[in-house]
Amino acid sequence: MSTRGLPIPYSRWRRTVQQYAGLVLNVFPPFIYLLLFFYAPMALLFVMSFWKSGYMELEPAFTLENYRAFLSNPTYRRIMWNTFVTVTGVMALLVVVGYPIAYFLARMVRRYDALLIYLLIIPVEINYLIRIYAWKIVLGRSGIINAALMYLGLIDEPLRFLLYSRTAVMIVLIHEWLPYVVIPVYVALKGVPQEIVEAARDLGAGRWDVFRYIYLPLSLPGLFASFILVYIPMLGEFAIPSIVGGPSGYMLGNVIESQFLAAGNWGLGSAIGFLLLFITLVLVAIVIKVTGLEELM
Repeated sequence: MSTRGLPIPYSRWRRTVQQYAGLVLNVFPPFIYLLLFFYAPMALLFVMSFWKSGYMELEPAFTLENYRAFLSNPTYRRIMWNTFVTVTGVMALLVVVGYPIAYFLARMVRRYDALLIYLLIIPVEINYLIRIYAWKIVLGRSGIINAALMYLGLIDEPLRFLLYSRTAVMIVLIHEWLPYVVIPVYVALKGVPQEIVEAARDLGAGRWDVFRYIYLPLSLPGLFASFILVYIPMLGEFAIPSIVGGPSGYMLGNVIESQFLAAGNWGLGSAIGFLLLFITLVLVAIVIKVTGLEELM
């Protein structure tokens, strides 16, 4: 039907309706998906964290006993402390290892940086559990590392701390999450205008000054993105500690898993999960405040 003879206000109104309708059709399906499969289960778990719970049963009566049971248990507090120590140490090592790699790829490699990024990402495409079990073989008493060290005569017997320990958990976590640190920092460094760097050098700035006053501040959003992508998920990690960690590598994610799957105490498991979520949000707020990233957001 032609709208040539219709008044202009009606045509404008029709275009506006079509634009809003398209916006609703684009936004509504993913919003409903998130509402049904993310927010609704999260809300249910939050409510369950305040219910009385026993083995495979929940009583819908408000109580803070689940939170009190976790916070008053010294074993749980020790595991929580060990979790934060492990994850913080891994995050620091990831930055130490990943930042130079990102800097090298972004500022020193001219032609093959994309190819090197692909090579960095390829291991992530392998099945998650296969990668963990591969590390279990590598770090084992008869694994490649111990066999090589014994062949070279550097050790007389296999190193026991390489497997079923916090060291093993940290090694595998670094391997698993390294690409998620390198790529955000690489993108941030790649976006630094070369004109700024050249202007600083023309004014007499050395390499350290250029890095300190240009590259490092402008790469902070990339570091913050890597913190969100890496540090927060690692706090809930349970597969790696279960397979290569042993008793000394036990983490908070294993406690949550055991409460849901083994103990059947969904109330306590939900409470621990939301305590971890609360601590994570506090950490994010602290990082934003300390680094001054609220000015860049």
